[in-house]
This record gives sequence, C-alpha cells and structure tokens, in this order.
Amino acid sequence: MTTPSTSPFHLRPAKPTPTDHAFILSAFDSSLPFLASIGSLDQWGKTPFSQRGDFAEATLKELNYSEEFRLTGTSGLDSNLRMFISERELHQQHDDGQLQAEFVRVTPDGRRFLPVGVAYVRENWVPTYVKTQTHLPMPDVNHGGGGFLYLEVMVTDNREDRRELSRGAGAALIRGIREYGEARGMRALWVDGWAGNERKLISCIWFTPRLASTVGKLAGHAMMTTDTIYLSFNASQLQETWPKLPGQLSTALPH
Repeated sequence: MTTPSTSPFHLRPAKPTPTDHAFILSAFDSSLPFLASIGSLDQWGKTPFSQRGDFAEATLKELNYSEEFRLTGTSGLDSNLRMFISERELHQQHDDGQLQAEFVRVTPDGRRFLPVGVAYVRENWVPTYVKTQTHLPMPDVNHGGGGFLYLEVMVTDNREDRRELSRGAGAALIRGIREYGEARGMRALWVDGWAGNERKLISCIWFTPRLASTVGKLAGHAMMTTDTIYLSFNASQLQETWPKLPGQLSTALPH
C-alpha cells in the first residue's frame, strides 16, 4: 500500500516482528504525555500502555491475527483485523544516531524508513461500547448490515524528537485505509473519537466537513463520552440530514 507521490509517507502492513511490536507499544506510551499537555489526561490516563497488564501480549496477538488475515484471508478473529503502519523516509537532514538505531527499517538499496503511526481497522465490526447504544444509527452486522470498515485505533509517535516527522501520518493512514476499503468492496468507514476536554479531539479532525458527519453521541465508556462518525468512501453518499462535523480527528479509542 502506498500514498500519493507527493506524500512523504509510505504505508505498509504491521507485522508480528519485535521491531513493529516495540514501535506500537512506544507509540501508545508516547501519546500519554502529549494528551496530558493538552488537558486530555482522562482520555487514556497516566499508566504507560507497555505497563498495563497483558496489553503487550494482546498487541502481539493482534499483530499475528492481522498477518494471518493478510496472508490467508482468514484468521482466528471474526472481524478480519488489519493493522497498518505509516512510515516516513529518512534523508540526509534526518541524520541522527537515535533515528538510525530505533525502529528504522533499512531496505536492500539502503533507504531508511521510520515508523511514525499505526492504525487498527476491522471489517463489519462495531465495538461493544457503541453497539449497546441502540439509539445510534450503526449498521446491524447481525442482520446483513455489512460492507463497512471500523477504525478501532489510530496513534502516531508523539515523542518530542519524532513529533514533526509524524505530522500528517494520521491523514496518510486514513487515505491508505480508504484505499484498502475500496479494494475490499467496502462502502463506508466508521470511527469514534473521545468527546471529552471540550471535544478538542473532534474539533481538530482532519476530514473536511464535506466528508464527515456526526451521527450520534454515546456516554459511559470509561467515564468518557464518544462521538461516532461516519465517513463515506463516496462523498456523494453522505446523508445531508446529519449535522456536519468541523475540523479533524487525531486518535480513536484504545483497543
């Protein structure tokens, strides 16, 4: 999977390798100081994800499920999980010992790529905390309401020395996921975003109002509120009766 030639980012499947596993844990951990700095500490709390119970083990299992589905078209999960990593090519101006050493993928021809973001996407699946909110107009996957992707999680590397290189990685992931969904014959992408801290996460969503609509609010997930957003793969399919969502979305809820 690639991004447009003008983009500095390259998308590839996340794989169950020690490097990808370590990068994903690091990216989740890096989000916490940033969230705290903007007043969103309550979104994910203080405890590093890498120190949370079986999070590291569960992440490795998910990487294996994703790779199994990529290679065989089936997996041990009903939701057909795929995980994608957004990379940025490093050039001479990025010559830094740490950037060279940590997580960098080197191709046979010597090009260097730094992972800067990761996304989890599932087919015809809705999180339980959304599914139980029957007032939301979500697809009923038990009665033929399929043909969509659900963006479960998206995180970019927010460490101070990586933040500038990561800028735009989320948008590149979304473009790649839409490309993936279209190739799979999907009609829509659904995503939810934390609505706490005066909805600042939602207010900086990177989709234009023309491409995104808020279809409802739900409450109660870990003392959070969540906005559920529908993104059509074809902008003309949007239902104009839904209120429009301004701005950009940067991160979904944790898996």
